[in-house]
Amino acid sequence: MKLSQKQEEELFFILDRENKKLEKVFSSIKLKDQKFSEIFHLAQSYYGDMKHFFDKKEYVKAFELQNYVWGMLDSLAVMKAIQVPKELQKWFKTDF
Repeated sequence: MKLSQKQEEELFFILDRENKKLEKVFSSIKLKDQKFSEIFHLAQSYYGDMKHFFDKKEYVKAFELQNYVWGMLDSLAVMKAIQVPKELQKWFKTDF
């Protein structure tokens, strides 16, 4: 299946927008609870994989990983395992 021009533009827009958010998040968040360190490091690793696939122009894989990373970060935030700066909290699906 080939993406239409509109679908392709939307995919690139979302990938770019969310990648910029994730860059800010990963440069700013702190792990608060060491018992969640394995999950935190997995999220970081998947984020690196996402950037790798994006650079290789494997955009669907990058998009899938991007969503997976956000899910992991949201889970860590719900469990109060990470400290997220106030200005970035709007991007998460939980109340802080």
